[in-house]
Amino acid sequence: MRYTSPSCVPLERAAATHTVRRGFALESTLLTLVLFGALIGVATAAAAAYTRTSGIDVKATSVSYAAEGAGDQIMAQLDAAMDDGIITPADITSLATPSVDGFTITQDTRIVGAPVNRIITRGAFAGLYALEQPVNVRIDAADAANNRAAVELGVSVQSVPIFQFGVFYDRDLEIHNGPPMTFSGWVHSNRHLYLSSASATYLSQVTAADSVFWARKNVIETLNGVRIGNAAGTPILLDFDSRSLSGASFVARSNLRFNGKLMSRVSGVRPLRLPLPTGMDARELILPALPGDAPDVSQVRMANKADLHIVVNMASPLTNVCTEATFTRGGGRTALGTACPLIFTVARNAFYDGREMRRPDVLELDMAALRSFVNVSAADRQVSIVYVEFQGRDTTLSTRDYPALRIRNGSQLPDAPSAAEPGGMTIATNAALYVRGDYNTTTWKPAALIADVATFLSNGWADGASTTFPRPRTFSASTVFAALLAGNSETPCDVRTCGPQQYGGGLENFPRFIEDWGGGSGGTPFNYTGSLVSLFTSRQSGRVWGHSLNGSGYYSPPVRNWNFETRFRDPMLLPPGTPRLGSVLQISYRNVF
Repeated sequence: MRYTSPSCVPLERAAATHTVRRGFALESTLLTLVLFGALIGVATAAAAAYTRTSGIDVKATSVSYAAEGAGDQIMAQLDAAMDDGIITPADITSLATPSVDGFTITQDTRIVGAPVNRIITRGAFAGLYALEQPVNVRIDAADAANNRAAVELGVSVQSVPIFQFGVFYDRDLEIHNGPPMTFSGWVHSNRHLYLSSASATYLSQVTAADSVFWARKNVIETLNGVRIGNAAGTPILLDFDSRSLSGASFVARSNLRFNGKLMSRVSGVRPLRLPLPTGMDARELILPALPGDAPDVSQVRMANKADLHIVVNMASPLTNVCTEATFTRGGGRTALGTACPLIFTVARNAFYDGREMRRPDVLELDMAALRSFVNVSAADRQVSIVYVEFQGRDTTLSTRDYPALRIRNGSQLPDAPSAAEPGGMTIATNAALYVRGDYNTTTWKPAALIADVATFLSNGWADGASTTFPRPRTFSASTVFAALLAGNSETPCDVRTCGPQQYGGGLENFPRFIEDWGGGSGGTPFNYTGSLVSLFTSRQSGRVWGHSLNGSGYYSPPVRNWNFETRFRDPMLLPPGTPRLGSVLQISYRNVF
């Protein structure tokens, strides 16, 4: 009997079994390859789809950026159009369609509704009111493959009355008062702001479109007495500036100490546009009209706004100004007639101005006499804007004229045409202006004084005593309620760039003084409530503050009780002919799908 082991398999059977197993392995391998290939195909398709999607996203993003950039170009054009302080349909029509390389751009910019007086609620000038004109901007962009994007911008074009500021300087603003001074009112410089004093307190916003320097401009000096009120009204010591802290650090420090009431360029402050056509110097506001003036130039000159325009030829003898000068009444209003010599008189070399070291030739305006004339019939005799033009000046250095307008008896202005109107008066000249004694203190009315330079004389001023040296001490306080727009004498250059400089006088000497007011805290007060605005450098003034020739004895400062006129926040209570500033603010942005 043959024995067969269980583990043994006949050779034929074993071979068959091996063949079957080898076939199964081949099938498995093929199946794996098929599945793997399918996975690769899926992955490849997914990658291709992702690439296509990414390409679409990139193109869509690029078109969106193009639309956004085109919107920025329109904003820049609107900003430029506000050089004259207003936006017109003609300005909108003249907007150029933006150009972005590789894209086709279309724009549709429209004025929306009528302008409205309202409080500015956002941006660096929030809190001021403006004549606000809404504008809508739509930008459509497309690339060569017709990928498209559209954006809409909501824009607020703001026309801001300039006398809303307590202080507004278009150039560098320097404030270095000696006697203590507390000022309530928005202080703004369209360039740099220099603050250094042993005792100066600012209770409202303080802004500069460039830098804020805790230092003098003319010499290296920093006094540790400048305070700015926080949101609670508590004065906090200034201990930093744009040199010690830059960028976000400046903003953070201001927020911490002053609740953001001190702001500079890094805080988002931008220059406010002057109400002037492009290329027109700000001093042109006070200059006489010229025959070839373009319409946009004519409309900003104070001479063209006046309803009483007086032309004084300095080459005339001026023994009788009412017959030698030219008087023009606007709007069909009654001529001065026999009241003229009571209102206007002329005094050659009337007194001595210690700062200018000259004797001005003065056209004197008696406000009490003008008031008597107007009040006979205010409706047809009303005088809202007086403009005095001096021409024919002798400019020879040794004999040159120093023409000036001087106002006296100005404590009460003429009545309004009716009880429903606030009335008010603006007096402007292309020359120097002197105000003698109180102004607009009885029955307050909106008032402004506009000139090349302005000097304030006390109630105790006497022409005959002006030649004595040192100047007589005045113990008679004076009070003025009026906005002041005039030229200043700026320090020429920063000491850190050019070395020590002659000080221009700063804000504290912007309203000029030529008397001994006593100086220090025990001196005689000059009480001022209004708005201090300087848009240009004085051209008529030949002397800077404190120059070596006139010595330091031609004046000593008053106690400066200076404040902003809060009634100017009401648009109905602004002085006649108030200039406006232009600002453009983007208030909304949205993608259009």
